[in-house]
Formats: sequence, structure tokens, C-alpha cells
Amino acid sequence: MDGKSKRESANTRSFAGVKLAAELKTKELHREAPSGETTVPAISVDAAIQDWLRFRETNGLGNDKPKLMGGKLLTWGKANSVTFLHQLTSDKVIHFRNSLPYKTKTSSSLKIHCAVICNFFGRAHGIGLVPKNPVPNTRVHPQFKIRFKKPEVVPPTTDENDRILAELDKTRWTAERKYRVQKFIETMINAGMAIRDTATLGRDKLDGDNRIPGNRCKTKERFKVRIPARLADDLRSLPCNDPDYFCWYRGQGGQKLKVTTIVHNYTAELRELFALAKVDMTPHGFRHYFITQRLAQGWSVDEVSTMVGTSPQEIRKTYAASSALT
Repeated sequence: MDGKSKRESANTRSFAGVKLAAELKTKELHREAPSGETTVPAISVDAAIQDWLRFRETNGLGNDKPKLMGGKLLTWGKANSVTFLHQLTSDKVIHFRNSLPYKTKTSSSLKIHCAVICNFFGRAHGIGLVPKNPVPNTRVHPQFKIRFKKPEVVPPTTDENDRILAELDKTRWTAERKYRVQKFIETMINAGMAIRDTATLGRDKLDGDNRIPGNRCKTKERFKVRIPARLADDLRSLPCNDPDYFCWYRGQGGQKLKVTTIVHNYTAELRELFALAKVDMTPHGFRHYFITQRLAQGWSVDEVSTMVGTSPQEIRKTYAASSALT
């Protein structure tokens, strides 16, 4: 399999049983399909996933979640004796979905991560690796549709933001680190950018009019927002730990850190400040604060949509309960 020898137990001690097991395994490996079903090549789940990831990389598509979900599918397959792609029937795909550790009632996480796997099987079917897509069609079988109800967005108040920033003085961080985190938070508050977008804010993205044009890391949607002149000057005066980004810094020994490491570190720092300030929120709360504040100030939904790179429909849907839209 994939150029390597593999041994499996026949689970029997009789010669006849071993012979029968060998015949069945031979049929499985040659993918001898039952009556009328199209024969497809036998390919391992691992090989199919690697081919999928290479395809995405070649076409400039993000691979963070595909790598994560591909790894989860492989781990599940090993635990459930699923080696080949054609062994993943609709029943097994649903069992795999049920094994995922994501919330289902109030979070879109399960739907988002399952959509990634649907993309994998859709491509596998499209290029002939499986005779049919094993993911159940939710239009035909609506019982398999993932349903959830988003909780109402509760952005932090201005007072809570001030308390979070005030907690910086109580940490034992170096003065440079405190200042860097302060400017990171102020950028999120004043630009409405998500944590990854803020961490990867390029020095060439801040123009002379203090505007930040770019594409969101998560959705690739365009956005353009203007930040206060004072904040723009502060960002430009930050120590140049990285020639490309404002808020990046070097690791121990001066090595350049990965994007995932930078985002993870900022997330940990912000959560520490939230706990000290006794504020129940996540880093994304700063984005919610920016959007609700702009709407409350009279900016139109279309104008805010342009600032944050989210469709007007999604803003109306997410912030419909906000006093800014009532």
C-alpha cells in the first residue's frame, strides 16, 4: 500500500479461513465493486488526503483547517480499521462526524469543520477516487443537517476595554512587551480587525492617510479602515523587530516565529488580561465592539461592511439584536 508492505491478521487459525480472508482482502484491494457499481482505484485515505492538500497548496488555498481535519480523519480511521478511501461509506462518515469535539447547539464550529471534510470528499468524487460522495445530501436527508443557534453578540463596554488596558501595568512583563501588547489591543479596538489580521498587519499596509486596506485572513474579503492618527504614529514608532510586520517579535535566539505561534501567544496574553480585569470575553470581542460602536454612531451597515470585510447581510444578521440597529 503506497509502496509499503503491510500485514494484517486473518483473525482465524484454519487454513480455509485464512484463504477466504485473503480472497476477500484481494477483492477489497482491487476494489471489485458489487453489481453495477463503478470500479474505482484502491487508494489509502492518507494518500488521498496528501493529494488533496497538495492540490490546495498549488492553487493558493489555505491549508490550516484541511490539515487539522485530515489528521482527525486519519486518526479516526486507524481507530476504526478504515484504511482505504472506498471504505468510508455514508454510515462511517456520519460516525466520524459524531466523534468531532465541537459544540453543536450554539457554535458554528462543527458546521465549519465538516464543510472542510465535505470539500475533501467532493474533490475525491469529482476526480473518480470514490464512486459516489459518501457525505449525505442534506436536501434529500435533512436530518443530517447541522443546526445551531448563534448566541447574541455581547461586545465589551468602553469601561471594560479601559480596565483591560489598565491591567497591563500589573503584569510582570517588560516595558517593551507591555507597550507592544497595548498597541496591539488599541489596533483591534480602533480597526475592528480580528486577532490574526492584526498580528499580520504589514508595515506597507498603513498608508499616509492612516488607512489600512487589505484582505481578511479568514475569508479573503477586502476591507479598508482608517485608524486615529495618534495610533498610526505609535505603530510606526514600534521597535522594528520584524521588517514586514508591526506587531511581530522574535523568539528566543532571535529566530522568526510562525504566524500560528504569534497568534497563539497574543491570544494567551489577551486572555491573561481578561482574567485580571474580570471581563468575560474573547479577543474577537474587540471586533464586535468596533462594529457596534460604528453602527451606534450612525455609520451605515454598508459603510461598516467595507471597514471590516463582512457582508452587509451578515452584519444585519449578527447584530440585529444590538441597540445600534434598532
